[in-house]
Amino acid sequence: MDQQKMQMMLARMMEEKHTFTYRKLVVPMSMRSIYWKYFGFPATDDGDILTKVKIVCILCKTQIAYNRNTSNLRMHLQNKHPHELLELEANTPPRRPSMEAKEKRSHKKSLKAQGGIGPPHIYTTAADGTVQIEGDIQFITDPNISLQNFEDGEGTSNQNNVRVVLKGSSPGLSNQNVAIILPEDNINSHLHGMMDGKTVSDAIAEFVILDLQLPDVVEGRGFQRLIATLRSPCEIPSKTKLEEELIPKIYDSFKEAVQSTVACIPGEVGLSVEEWCSGNGEVFITVAVHYQHQSTDALMETRVLSTIHCPCDMDVAQWSVTFDNLFMEWDIKLEQVTAVVVATTRHEVIRALSDKDLTLVPCLVHSLQLCTGACFEQPDVAAILNKCRTAIGLIGRSNVATTALRIQEQMMQLEENGLKMDYPRVWTSTYTMLEQLLVRKGVMGSVLDNIETVDRDSITLTEDEWRVVEDLVMVLEPFKVTIMTLSEEKTPLISLLKPLLWQLNSSHLKPKEGDSETARSFKEALSESLSERYSDTAVNLLLQMATTLDPRFKLLPYASEEDKNIISTSMKQMLIKFIGEERGRNSGPAEESASKKSRLSGMEFLLGDLCSSKTGMPAEERASLELVQYQSESTAALDYCPLQWWAKAAAKCPNLARLARKYNCVPASATPPHRIPQENQVLFDMRRACLGPELVDKLLFLNGNHTV
Repeated sequence: MDQQKMQMMLARMMEEKHTFTYRKLVVPMSMRSIYWKYFGFPATDDGDILTKVKIVCILCKTQIAYNRNTSNLRMHLQNKHPHELLELEANTPPRRPSMEAKEKRSHKKSLKAQGGIGPPHIYTTAADGTVQIEGDIQFITDPNISLQNFEDGEGTSNQNNVRVVLKGSSPGLSNQNVAIILPEDNINSHLHGMMDGKTVSDAIAEFVILDLQLPDVVEGRGFQRLIATLRSPCEIPSKTKLEEELIPKIYDSFKEAVQSTVACIPGEVGLSVEEWCSGNGEVFITVAVHYQHQSTDALMETRVLSTIHCPCDMDVAQWSVTFDNLFMEWDIKLEQVTAVVVATTRHEVIRALSDKDLTLVPCLVHSLQLCTGACFEQPDVAAILNKCRTAIGLIGRSNVATTALRIQEQMMQLEENGLKMDYPRVWTSTYTMLEQLLVRKGVMGSVLDNIETVDRDSITLTEDEWRVVEDLVMVLEPFKVTIMTLSEEKTPLISLLKPLLWQLNSSHLKPKEGDSETARSFKEALSESLSERYSDTAVNLLLQMATTLDPRFKLLPYASEEDKNIISTSMKQMLIKFIGEERGRNSGPAEESASKKSRLSGMEFLLGDLCSSKTGMPAEERASLELVQYQSESTAALDYCPLQWWAKAAAKCPNLARLARKYNCVPASATPPHRIPQENQVLFDMRRACLGPELVDKLLFLNGNHTV
């Protein structure tokens, strides 16, 4: 058959459903596994096999996809009929050594040559029923297999080194069984390095974890065919096995490793609390810990700890107990915590944390989402957004309008498919939608002319509305740049917040001459909202301290002279405290050993007072010396990692480096940098929203810590 006919046939076969009424369940002689005792292929009264796509359990009539291996047969017996499985395996004699491939082929040929001699089936069971097949296609990886009942009306194709065998039971294509046989030579290398079923199960579990897939993906027909094509034979774990065995086992192993790591953190840590909403409207928070890795690379590490359901009626006291239990479980002491980055509007959560005397720093990504969301929710802006979404949706459903838009984009040399519906939970997607609409403003009218089924006024923006869109895009552009800056940072720390907020409020959100009234109102609302979120005195002091200790920003004019003096005094006091604690730890053993000395040496007696060690310098003087040393160092480049800078400067300013580590463990956002880009943020949020409550904690924990 030609290639086009084969493609049409395969497409139709994949779409159609076929129902087979069987009278018997039979197992061919070539299938010697003990597990076939309780299964069979649907067959006619004469024992002719109707289809090899599915097999039927004799005990419960369950239909199972046949993938040319018996692992799924055993799994079914183990899950549904454990007693029969136990009896079957207990009474089975030891297996003979397996035959070589050539011997197997010779054995099969001899069976075929015998023709009618001997019984055609090893098991035959009388049973009535029906089997429904969706797209009766089998993928088989051995061209030497003789498919039963394919002798009559058989057609083959060798297109692209793939054999397609058809069983024609009617003049058309609708009732044909199809077997796609992949050449054995192409799979020998894969079979040679094949791992056992357990490894395949682990790989599938890892796929579910890394891509945040629902465990029932393994029950999908397409997924099963994919796995069978890539690796056969192999065992595909059931949804139940994933949920109740594989994922919990991996979770327990990872949790033990993370608990050990967190318990051994020597210094301060930062925490983050991220609120998010599931697809059914349930609210959760995910808690993570952040700390500086004690290595030459000077990295900040993040470990997801737990995801907690947030019932509406959970009060402050209950949240307080929840956090106490969480800190106890992970061996986190409150005095260890520099600050908590909060991405939540839950008053009870915020109150429970603040009552523990923890400093709460608003997450920058979450703050920008709230600020821009307030703009988008204004009545006139919301009406414009509805028009935009409706227009984009209608264009996508009209082939004529879509084609017209593509032609215009090519003429304007614009990116194709750039105009997409937004995802309101991620404000940058709304910004991108408006930005792309604005670029296509001149052609939108002609494109919408191709849509005749709706009122044009309901999808066409007026000139005033286009001006509002222009103002929004102009005002929010610095916010977009801020988000891009965070995503480009390898380690976005809280030391970034003060410079970014200062630049936004002092420059980009300042009304300028020529701004429209709408633009001015947007800027004022955004500036006021941002300033209010970071107005807390303790938060302001923390951010200024962190920025001062960032070698990239120590000279920026983000603070008044009065604020700088306050920071300098506070920093010096903390350094004096650190130096005193360090000397206290070092002096104990020295004094004890000194008391045991019978006498001083002659050199110590004569010159000891004159040659006091450097550590004898007063703590205040030592603190001042390190501060002067730090200020005299040149400012680091903006793209230089402050953690690496301090790792190198620790020899010159050891106590100041320790103070810097206290603040360099707090991120600027509860969202990790790799998730901040728009596409990544939307994809992760959509996948996370689909997770069920029974596995959400384990899957997010494993997904967030998969590099452990």
